[in-house]
Amino acid sequence: MTDPLVLLGRIVTFDPGRPKIDDGALYIGSDGLIEAVQRRSEPPPSGFNGNTRRVQTGGVIYPGLIDLHNHMAYNVLPFWSPPGRTDPYISRNQWPNDRSYEGLVSDPANALGALAGKAHLKYVETKAVVGGVTAIQGSAKMAYPYEGWLVRNVEYETFRTGKKSVFQSVLPLKSDADYHKNRDRMKAGSAFIYHLSEGTDPKLVDEYQKMRAEDCLQPRLGAIHCTALKKPNYHQWSPKSSVIWSPFSNLWLYRDTTDVVAARDEKLRVCLGADWSPSGSKNLLGELKVADLWNREHFDRAFSAREICEMATCNPAAALGWEDRIGRLKKGLYADVVVTTDRGPDLYRNLIESLERDVQLVAINGEPFYGTGKLMKAAGAMRAEPIKVGSLRRSIVLVYPGVPDADMGWAGVLADIAEAKRDPVKRYLEIEKLHEVGKPPPWLMTDKPWDSPAITGQPVPVTVKIPPLDSLVHDAGYFEAVKRSPLHGGLLEHLRDYYLSD
Repeated sequence: MTDPLVLLGRIVTFDPGRPKIDDGALYIGSDGLIEAVQRRSEPPPSGFNGNTRRVQTGGVIYPGLIDLHNHMAYNVLPFWSPPGRTDPYISRNQWPNDRSYEGLVSDPANALGALAGKAHLKYVETKAVVGGVTAIQGSAKMAYPYEGWLVRNVEYETFRTGKKSVFQSVLPLKSDADYHKNRDRMKAGSAFIYHLSEGTDPKLVDEYQKMRAEDCLQPRLGAIHCTALKKPNYHQWSPKSSVIWSPFSNLWLYRDTTDVVAARDEKLRVCLGADWSPSGSKNLLGELKVADLWNREHFDRAFSAREICEMATCNPAAALGWEDRIGRLKKGLYADVVVTTDRGPDLYRNLIESLERDVQLVAINGEPFYGTGKLMKAAGAMRAEPIKVGSLRRSIVLVYPGVPDADMGWAGVLADIAEAKRDPVKRYLEIEKLHEVGKPPPWLMTDKPWDSPAITGQPVPVTVKIPPLDSLVHDAGYFEAVKRSPLHGGLLEHLRDYYLSD
């Protein structure tokens, strides 16, 4: 339970009934639900009196961002541009076989996830929340289920009901029984997040045709990538589902991306995902810019700024069947909120153009978890600690009494990762002893089947060289790496302009 809270500022609700409020007040109840979204001058709802905490944000209040495609265990790693390769790949079946992949991607992700799983997870969740993300997909391989650390983890989030409603698969389903099981789950109301036809090889369309033949193109399907599909495929796609677009990763690996204009025109819902740090944006705030860049340079501005923002807010919520819970700022929904700097009159472009330094406050269930020291204090954050985000100074809450394993602050996260890297064999032996007495620590497992020790049967490579942690923000090093890589053929060259414009 939280204390009632009122956030004051310009509000973008993504609620068709009242999409924007210039001088607004967002009323959040002690149960973490939104009680009202209205003008500041209107009478407050019942229960909000003169003693209620009121926060003048001075910014723009949006629903928290929902990243619907990620692989969190890898987000400690820097960009991966295979040495010597200049040509793009045509299929996701190719690049995991590059001889550099194991040592630069698979092994370090596996090692850190096993040796410092708790700290590893907290680092990558922090990396997401720094970009305004309040819910993220791609943590399905945690060694045991958890709910309620920092951001909402889509596969484990039950909104305290204990009922799982989201399932996923990275690889094509193997048997008719698997297709039927997931089809029946979707028909029963669960969501299924599925990598589909990833690459540019026309043969990959067969994956789509198999899903169609097995009646798996259900409304609760979230189809990731779909880069091999063409307009006729979207035309025959029925019932209409959701396409999850990760333009940066597509362009980095395949030098092409999904025809989301065709998907939209055929009434499919378009959502965004940042994918993973070896070939993607650091967070969904960054991915918004890639979507905007591609929309401007290659889609002839087919999408409005509002439509692009919907890909990161209300669209993914609806794709999951959670439109009555998150994704909008509306009475009765959970108060998942991001507040940004007010950069100008167009509030949708304001979100697209916001950088990590513009993220002023992030709250989940109405609880402030990240933001400037001033707004975190004003919002009543408990157990906040300082964190340095690039050159920024911010506050974050990582310790939550009563939540299993949510007992490590930011300084502890960095120290634990450093210690595990300094003497991995010692850490491994310590973990082995914990297993022997039935107290295994958290293990953040890689969720790509070709990497997972649980599937490959390979031991965890504890002595592999783990690179320095990838930075939390899109910094100069990030764009230098983009410039150096020949893989994307210059298609991402102008992304840096969003970060230099002011």
